[in-house]
Amino acid sequence: MICPRAVVVGRAMRSMTRSSWARRPWRAHPALTPTEAAAQLGYPAGQVRRATARAETVLRARHIAPYLTDVAAALHRAGWTTEQAAPDVQFPGDDRVVAALVLDVDQAPVPALVWDERYGWRTAASRRHPITKGAVPPSEGGGVRYLTGGITPPPGDVVAALTTTDA
Repeated sequence: MICPRAVVVGRAMRSMTRSSWARRPWRAHPALTPTEAAAQLGYPAGQVRRATARAETVLRARHIAPYLTDVAAALHRAGWTTEQAAPDVQFPGDDRVVAALVLDVDQAPVPALVWDERYGWRTAASRRHPITKGAVPPSEGGGVRYLTGGITPPPGDVVAALTTTDA
């Protein structure tokens, strides 16, 4: 797992040797926040704010990944996907976490499902482009429906919500 401090220093870390890595301030003081570590390294404030926000988004995505994997497994057990694979998480706008699950069998009730950390699950009308440009939430209709149950309903509830949508 990548430490948020590592995301803050970004490119500088890629070219470091082991000895220079050991001399970094966050290694000597593990309690440093990402902002403090970047300040000690002399990064401009604007870069620190952006990198810190991105690190927080990546950590939220890693936190939700097991839940998304469980939903993907439930959809696979329902027979709506050919593979039991975790969805790829995307970061539109660098501050949101969005994931898409393509239901790739003919008898699937919808072409795809999209999970957004702000709104929860919704159906998508397209397998090819389930996440709209910029992850702008589309209006209901035209194959798009927001599923009830909150942001992270149990995987069985997601399957049940799709079962009742056969149209």
